[in-house]
Amino acid sequence: MLTKDFTIKLLSVVLAFLLWLYVMGEENPEIPYEISNVPVKLTNSDTLEKKGLIVLDEKNYTVNVKVRGRRSDVLNIAAQNISAFADLSRVSSKGTNVIPVTVEGLPRNVSLVSINPSEIKVEIDNIAKTQMPVTVKIIGNVMDGYAMQPAIPTPGEVLVTGPESKINLIKNVIAGVNVSYKKEDVKISVPVVAVDREGKEVKGVTIIPNLVEVYIPVNKSIRVPVVPKIFGKPMEGYMIASVNVLPEYVYITGDETVLNTIKSIGTKQIDISGKNEPVTENVPFDLPDGVKLVKSDINAKVYVDIQKIATKEITISNIDIKGADNKNVIIQNPDLVITISGPESVVNGATASDFNAYIDVTNLPIGTHSLSVNIRTDLNLQIIKVKPDKVTVNIQ
Repeated sequence: MLTKDFTIKLLSVVLAFLLWLYVMGEENPEIPYEISNVPVKLTNSDTLEKKGLIVLDEKNYTVNVKVRGRRSDVLNIAAQNISAFADLSRVSSKGTNVIPVTVEGLPRNVSLVSINPSEIKVEIDNIAKTQMPVTVKIIGNVMDGYAMQPAIPTPGEVLVTGPESKINLIKNVIAGVNVSYKKEDVKISVPVVAVDREGKEVKGVTIIPNLVEVYIPVNKSIRVPVVPKIFGKPMEGYMIASVNVLPEYVYITGDETVLNTIKSIGTKQIDISGKNEPVTENVPFDLPDGVKLVKSDINAKVYVDIQKIATKEITISNIDIKGADNKNVIIQNPDLVITISGPESVVNGATASDFNAYIDVTNLPIGTHSLSVNIRTDLNLQIIKVKPDKVTVNIQ
């Protein structure tokens, strides 16, 4: 009787367990499930560096992972709960490398069905290194009346490493500094950026150090005229007709106490000894100690016009009278002949209208007077003779 009861109880337990399995299977069935956009991590990148290789453009690789398991297990799986890897340890050459993707981190009761795509393409390049000078890019302008001296980056060179194809694109390494409205020295640490020939940033390279310290002296500046320095004499019978210089003005900078004493800036001397034709020379500026040009890369262009000395006679018929007040002044024989001398082109172009002849009768009494005639001109000429040298004047 006891045996029979035990058998019935065992069968009941087995039937209950089978019923439980059936119910659980119906309510929590095994199903396939796909997890989208699982990020793929590249592993063993350090092994590439030992081979002189590097990933050219590391992208955000993703795959879709298909699994199978009980509904309650698979529905709780998210992309961040599992890990996908692509092992770079077997990569041995540059170019496009196809790397298999593996998945880890699935729950124990969930099986992997597929990975799509099962492989990713990774672009590999040779590692390149180069030392490059740092170019400081100035942004904005200092305050009016002030000027900058050349910027000094420290260090002056940086090490740039990365894929060979990217290193070959780099034209400059730039450190940008904003100096807007500054009137004192600028000292600042700024990041450096590698750029191509068009000034666009070349990404995917490493710069060591990635910060440089830039020092820019800022001083007061003033605008002063440029005075050409000429020495020597032209050939006999020739003379300097004119001297022109470009630029006519320059901006200089330096210690404020020194600037306050400067009225003009000269050029280095230009020798015209024995010359009988124009001279054109590019010469440096003759700067006092402690003074610099704001634009340090310019020279003065000096043109010295040397011409043959010529003479000519000009008749002047109009003589002005100064100090006449209400007096009646009559000039007898007012025609004058003047002899002028100077550069040939100036002499040949001179006319009577270029000269102002006058006499001054201020405070002279009524009567007849013999007065010298004053003659003025703005031309580069000498009046070497006036005939007659005096005129007779009647004051009534």
